[in-house]
Amino acid sequence: MLEKTIYLITALLGFITIVLIGFRFNSKKHTNFYLLLFFFLSSIRFFIHGWADTLPFENFTRNIDFIIAINTWPLIYLYFGKINNAHHLARGKQLLHLTIPFVFTTLFFLKSLFTDDFAIHAYKIGAIITILYNIFYAITAYRFLHKTIWNRKSKIVVINQQNIFISKWTKLLFGLFVLMLIRFLVNMLFNDSELWYRNKNNFLWVAALLWIVLYIKILYSPEFLYGYDILQNKIKEYKKNAIVFDQIWSLNSKQVINLQDLVLKEKIEGNIQNHILEIEHFALNTNLFLTENFKVSDLANKLNLPKSHVLYLFKYHSTISFSDFKKIIRVQKSIELIEAGYLKTNTLESLAAVTGFSSYSPFYKSFKLITSTSPQTYFARQTDKKDKPST
Repeated sequence: MLEKTIYLITALLGFITIVLIGFRFNSKKHTNFYLLLFFFLSSIRFFIHGWADTLPFENFTRNIDFIIAINTWPLIYLYFGKINNAHHLARGKQLLHLTIPFVFTTLFFLKSLFTDDFAIHAYKIGAIITILYNIFYAITAYRFLHKTIWNRKSKIVVINQQNIFISKWTKLLFGLFVLMLIRFLVNMLFNDSELWYRNKNNFLWVAALLWIVLYIKILYSPEFLYGYDILQNKIKEYKKNAIVFDQIWSLNSKQVINLQDLVLKEKIEGNIQNHILEIEHFALNTNLFLTENFKVSDLANKLNLPKSHVLYLFKYHSTISFSDFKKIIRVQKSIELIEAGYLKTNTLESLAAVTGFSSYSPFYKSFKLITSTSPQTYFARQTDKKDKPST
């Protein structure tokens, strides 16, 4: 009875997570279909196991267990790939990762067409392939994460904070699914020696508890699902009455020790939010920051503030320097121009120049640092999107 209750709680949390993510992020491109699909399959699985004794679900438990076993790691691998934007340009290759699960699932549901002897041999071969298949994807996912996500670093504080955040999330997710894989393998060992290939799902409650931990973590911190494009999406959702770069700015100042800065604090403390909004307005709605030799003093003149006030804002109310903030704005402007088709008739060197960079080299480095991809790759991705027929 306790196990059934755990299964139903897991299913309920899963459905709640799916609904909340669907409503909250339904228009966001960083919503990840692969993870939501797996959430759905897992929730259905625990729902069926929770009611197997009271509703006519008993015949479905093995079916859904098999679907989960064969689909888990390909979906998780594709999820990790999409977080890093690695698979965006190769949708055909994405589908290849789901080919074997599709074939196996189809054959499983057609097993009644085969003789008993053939079905038994097919079960054994399928079980061996499923075990090796899952181990292969677990190793491949680890290598991918270690190479592309876990060791990603940036000199810009806010970008590096995001990198660390996503690294922790993917480590948690990978660790939980490795534990689920270990449970699956141990479960196979505890099956009858003659029926080892049949998944009797011993210790399924362990997997349920791991899923509960995962769902609670996601519900508590749904931003885990954003991916590396969170900064660009937050900029595009700009509202004039709200601070866009809320990861950069803080209305509460750091501890002020310098006597001169204490005097400044008394003068501008009550207008911090207004000054931040004004800076963001000029950054996002004008070309002020695109001037090649744009300095703090130039910004101060536009704001009608002393230069010392602007320096105080970046020193005590910002997690990044004025120079890094300027890079972020310029890269964002370059993204807008790329999406508007600027590179169809102009060069990357020209794009670097019109967005305020002294040459292509610092432009490339800043673009790669902030977006985690090169300008060429980003442009190719946009071209690929527009060339695809709408459905």
